[in-house]
Amino acid sequence: MQAVATFSLLLCLGLAYVINPIDESLFFRATSSFVGAMYGNDVLTTLNNSIVAGILLGLFIGTVYVFLGMNKKVYDYTLISVLVVIILVFIASIRKYDPVPYEFTQQLFLWTWIGLPVAMGIVGIWDNSIGNQVLSAFLVLVMPLGLSGNTNEQIYPILGFVFSFMLYLELSYGQVRYSRLARIMHYSREYELVLQWFLRTLIVTLALTIGLTSLAFLFHNFLGEILPYSFSNSIEYNTIYGQALSV
Repeated sequence: MQAVATFSLLLCLGLAYVINPIDESLFFRATSSFVGAMYGNDVLTTLNNSIVAGILLGLFIGTVYVFLGMNKKVYDYTLISVLVVIILVFIASIRKYDPVPYEFTQQLFLWTWIGLPVAMGIVGIWDNSIGNQVLSAFLVLVMPLGLSGNTNEQIYPILGFVFSFMLYLELSYGQVRYSRLARIMHYSREYELVLQWFLRTLIVTLALTIGLTSLAFLFHNFLGEILPYSFSNSIEYNTIYGQALSV
């Protein structure tokens, strides 16, 4: 369950940026403006904004955090070391001392920022932290958000995002809920039956959701055929907002 939830998280974040490219993201535009004002020039626009690199780095950071959490002493030492390094880099930036090229630290910052929902989600899934799961889901929805609408050509990425995002939410929260149940029932036959019921219900629910969504978009296309040409070919009708109105 945890492995499938992790894969669903990676997939839904990747599809979110397929639907809304990072260059159109309001979140990253605001980040770029803030960093640009700090350094006096456009910094993030000159860097590699690879979504795959950000997702992989977020996966690495989240995995390392989970493993470090297994040993309290190692976790504390590592956290202190990372904090000291960040403070030293900040002090070096203020004193105009450049032991590490700014391009490297800026690129690392950008990829970490892109992969932040993945890192938070990994911790939430494998450490059974509902707070991290909620924050990760919120970032997945907010960070890629832009002002441009989407057309029917993006229906499959949108459906894929809906499916993987719901799968991530259900399985990550289900892991927390049923892991508590497992401690009570000691992995008995009744626990297996409950878990099988949950998975079957989840699959049926997601299948119905995707099926009804597909029918709703087909209804939108049907409206486009019977409505006047000037209306069916308007920008308002063909964006995701017009489709939502049809649904």
